[in-house]
Amino acid sequence: MSWMSMLYQTYENNVHMVGNVKDPLSGVAHMLANAQIEITIDEDGTFQKASPVNKESRKTLIPVTEQSQGRSSGDAPHALCDTLSYIAGDFSMYLFDNELAKKCDRKFLKYISALADWVNSDYSHPKAKAVYNYVSKKCMTSDLIKAGILECNENGKLSDKKVSDNIYEKALVRFIVNGSVSNAANTTWQDATLFDKYIEYYSTVQKGTKDICYLTGRKQTICVNHPNGIISSNYGAKLISANDNSNYTFRGRFITSDEACTVSYEATQKAHNALIWLVARQGYTFGNKDKRTFICWNPKGKDVPALEDSFGLTLEDDTMENSSYTEEIYKKRLMDALNGYKNKLDNNDDIVIIGLDAATTGRLSITYYNELKASDFLNRLQNWYKSCCWYYTKFTADNKPYQTVLTPQTKRIVEYTFGTEHEEKGKQLIKVKDDIMKEQCQRILNCILNAQPVPRDIIHAVTVKASTPLAYSRGNHERVLSTACALIKKYYEDKGAEIKMTLDYSETDRSYLFGRLLAVAEKVERATYSKEDTREPNAIRLQSAFVHHPMYTWAILEKALIPYFQKLNPGSRKFYKDIISNIVTAICENDKTILNKSLGEKYLLGYYLQRAELNTFKNNDENNEED
Repeated sequence: MSWMSMLYQTYENNVHMVGNVKDPLSGVAHMLANAQIEITIDEDGTFQKASPVNKESRKTLIPVTEQSQGRSSGDAPHALCDTLSYIAGDFSMYLFDNELAKKCDRKFLKYISALADWVNSDYSHPKAKAVYNYVSKKCMTSDLIKAGILECNENGKLSDKKVSDNIYEKALVRFIVNGSVSNAANTTWQDATLFDKYIEYYSTVQKGTKDICYLTGRKQTICVNHPNGIISSNYGAKLISANDNSNYTFRGRFITSDEACTVSYEATQKAHNALIWLVARQGYTFGNKDKRTFICWNPKGKDVPALEDSFGLTLEDDTMENSSYTEEIYKKRLMDALNGYKNKLDNNDDIVIIGLDAATTGRLSITYYNELKASDFLNRLQNWYKSCCWYYTKFTADNKPYQTVLTPQTKRIVEYTFGTEHEEKGKQLIKVKDDIMKEQCQRILNCILNAQPVPRDIIHAVTVKASTPLAYSRGNHERVLSTACALIKKYYEDKGAEIKMTLDYSETDRSYLFGRLLAVAEKVERATYSKEDTREPNAIRLQSAFVHHPMYTWAILEKALIPYFQKLNPGSRKFYKDIISNIVTAICENDKTILNKSLGEKYLLGYYLQRAELNTFKNNDENNEED
């Protein structure tokens, strides 16, 4: 029950946000819903006007019952605001389908009966009474037709059009009560006095058995129908459900669902409402259609790094925009960013990370859960960002390239490791299936949060992708290559090795040296190309073969370089040949029996850094090669 306990604490610590206009937290016996129609009445229940609700302001806090909040079928009405099929007493008169009309009449009778009980109780409220007076007239549908919100066909029945993207039957209505004696706002969804009155009323009429709540330890009314709507894309899915008495929800281990878990209505309301609030304000999803949602938060409401883009530490701002910066500057900026959070968090503050995914349309599962102290959390972020970083090519507004050090985003790591390139709307995009994206992103997050090494299969897969440059456009391959280098650097540093982000002339690793050799072969050929020449050099076309049989492939490349050497001026020719000679000499110092064996992933580091150094020579001084 740890996750519910943390959510319960979150609610208690942020209860002041209940009913907040911009970022509302739902109170007990209340939920957030998207309204499509707004009706304005006076305190006597007289209709004044109606209008559709803008998409940006549809979130509406409405009072609910235990049954109505968790309804996926059935006809349990909400307490005040609901869809037209529940609260419009004349809705059935405008329907073709007789069965549907009868169903709507039954819904309305239940709704108006429940609302009457509240209005006639000791906990009534002027706004609730005004709404009751209006809906009792059974003229809502005709009023909306006259106001132009709903449309009828030539037979006088409702058309099949939509209002605010919803069919008429499922359009939710909210109310504004002008001239109300309440000192609060005229809107029913922002009136704290209305919220309090309903909570008091519902606590007196709520039915159910009382038992020990597993969360609070107190004897309270136990909830049997827990809320849904936690994640909008899986609206009907629930985290807690035990309504299946014939199959295997709990049978086999328990005789009744109460033996498995008893949670009070108050506790589940607070925990679920806190979770819904957190998902809406800081939830981050992996996947396009089949999504998995992750949330990172502090129960006290303190700022924590957002989970988006690997916890949001992109380390780019206006002062450094379009500028190159080195590994040292990158690490300094990383420390500045983390110190900002350290100043807001105490070492013993809790940081909670939870992953949610819908196993079926009705069941929501927790796929990941972790609790960390703030000091451990920030130290592990620091460790990941310091060790998993590499050079990336960015472009200015006028399309000029520049190099900067970055840590690859979690999504990008998965795309570049497991994805394939596709053309979409004239752009070359790397995409991966949703199920792969979700599972692999969770593995990467686990590496970050638990200070675990990058899995070996990910290192192998991204190395293979980076070794097949012809499978990508030039820009995409550069991004794949940089991501591969960042992960390889992280992998070896976790093993205790020191990986430099500048060319290491003292490195004797066979794979690293062969990578350098490949970069020189590529550069020699490119040096002879004109600006209009878009051909890929032999080194690029044979890179995949070079990885598996380096000595054999180098013999082919060396022979293919002869005509390109002849095109170079003598100074450049000597410059490149000297580099090749030094590298080959270092390679030959290795065991001769393993020279033609497949290269390890370190070859990519040697390739990238040698190529970068050769490009630096050219950019700094076009005549440097002659010297």
